[in-house]
Amino acid sequence: MKYKGNFYLASFKSRPNRFLAYVKLLTSFEGNKISQVVQAHVPDPGRLEELLIPQAKVILQEKINPKRKTNFSLIGVLHNKIWVNIDSQLTNELFQAEFHKIPRFKDYHISKPEFTFKKSRFDFLMENSIIDKKMLVEIKSVTLVKEGIALFPDAPTVRGKKHVKELVEALEIFDYAIIIFIVKRSDVYAFSPNKQIDPYFVKALQQAMDQNVEVLALKCHYDPIKTQEITIMNELEFINVE
Repeated sequence: MKYKGNFYLASFKSRPNRFLAYVKLLTSFEGNKISQVVQAHVPDPGRLEELLIPQAKVILQEKINPKRKTNFSLIGVLHNKIWVNIDSQLTNELFQAEFHKIPRFKDYHISKPEFTFKKSRFDFLMENSIIDKKMLVEIKSVTLVKEGIALFPDAPTVRGKKHVKELVEALEIFDYAIIIFIVKRSDVYAFSPNKQIDPYFVKALQQAMDQNVEVLALKCHYDPIKTQEITIMNELEFINVE
């Protein structure tokens, strides 16, 4: 999936709150050198402590909109020579564009995005017209990686726990329910729930799996410089937590 728009290389300075960062513009992608400190929206509410460190190289996407408080979104971070995409608002769009790559979704189509079930809104309702089956899908964006293992969450998530429990309830109505962890970086070989950060979420996830909620983790490649693309590569090994 290709990103569209105007982009800038910048240097990270600080993050006064979850949704705002101060960065120093360095160059535009047209090669124009710039030296200006600006504010940028951070479209990922996670902690991102291992990524957003002073002087880290980051990618900004220009977002000119009179309703916005900033003209930029911070969408990528260079970490250990690997570009990490932190644009959580893009994750659903990425899945929608590339889910056909994943064997689990053969013969499926998206019948409705942002599907409401009980008191929650889930990312997709998918249908298999060949075998007349329906699947409720919840997508989670993952950026935290330690020693090649992707971890979710990177901060306690009450909302995530609620979604997992309601996916179990959804199986009373739908044929399948699945939670998909999309890891938006390529330096990873496996995925595991992050018990150290949120044992309550992990317990809820384990209970859901015991009741036939499916779990899938996907690895991505992100190249904001040459191709300006992010693509789903393959499924990841799932390492369960005892």
